Amino acid sequence: MKDLKLAGRNATRSIIEVNGVSIGGKEIILMGGPCAVESSLQMSQIAETVKLAGGKILRGGVFKPRTSPYSFQGLGLEGLDYLVQAARAQNLLCVTEVIDAASLELVVEKVDLLQIGARNMQNFELLKLAGKANKPIILKRGLSATIEEWLLAAEYILAAGNPRVILCERGIRTFEPSTRNTLDLSAVGVAKELSHLPVIVDPSHAAGRRDLISSLSKAAIAAGADGLIIETHPNPAEAVSDGPQSLTPEQFVQLAGELGVVAGAVQRGFTCGGKGDTLKTLRTQIDRVDQSIIELLAERMEVVRKIGDQKRLDRVKDPVREKEVMLRLVHLAIERQLSPEIVKKIYPLIFEFGVQTQIKSKLAKDNELEPASIQ
Repeated sequence: MKDLKLAGRNATRSIIEVNGVSIGGKEIILMGGPCAVESSLQMSQIAETVKLAGGKILRGGVFKPRTSPYSFQGLGLEGLDYLVQAARAQNLLCVTEVIDAASLELVVEKVDLLQIGARNMQNFELLKLAGKANKPIILKRGLSATIEEWLLAAEYILAAGNPRVILCERGIRTFEPSTRNTLDLSAVGVAKELSHLPVIVDPSHAAGRRDLISSLSKAAIAAGADGLIIETHPNPAEAVSDGPQSLTPEQFVQLAGELGVVAGAVQRGFTCGGKGDTLKTLRTQIDRVDQSIIELLAERMEVVRKIGDQKRLDRVKDPVREKEVMLRLVHLAIERQLSPEIVKKIYPLIFEFGVQTQIKSKLAKDNELEPASIQ
């Protein structure tokens, strides 16, 4: 990896700032939209969905490099206008793929990010041109590219003068036919070990089927991905491109609502819904937070029970420890701009319930041991 002079890992991880959106920071960035832009109505509907889900970036292809010359190749400039207008109407950023010098020149001043697809990962002249563009570049891993080849492709862009590169793992071609590609989640960790660049994941192109996208998305966040780019379409059955791997709007929003728990588990953040939330979406957020609270309380009580197993029955209650915990949590509440009175009211109940749980557990174990001791 000696040639990774710019893409190689250094002391500071890169955070790519794009008009108020930070990719590579603590927040997981969600990008969504159809494989191909088809109409103004389609894009306006999907932009609303992406916004509702808490997404920050609207995706949509207007120039489509397709395996078959008879497949839909995109709407070109007409589709670009639909994409940009829909994104602006919802205060979203937008990204589209460029396939050559001509398409790059046409879109570079209109979109917020540029994407170089898997088929063009080693189109070195295009990489050099992208390096001269003043826009962040999402660089997808090639169909059969090694991680080293992927990072060296990023090096081309960086060496040409563009420091804002975002790596995208989208699955690689293997012998396994049950999915469109094989999602290489280990590549997320390896790329972040070898490079300072942010890494996002495209579960749609990896799976090729919508029933796997939810689990792959969550696994990607758990593996360290900085964001997700997911295909969604108002009516996947009628999509001109990649319908089987596109989520419906309802599925997209539902998935977004489940990502926060996974993100929190790996010390990252994601909030479903943006500014201007409806009452329905706000209540959905409340429901999700309440579920997390209950799950964490259950986890806490399980740990409390195990701690009780280490104590003597006459020393289950520990007032000194309770005082230390309460003081720490009050300070934490103040830091998070939460009233400390909530902590003072709730935690004595939690402490007392924990003590009673430990006592019951100890007594139950003592009763189990009695027959053996008598014998």
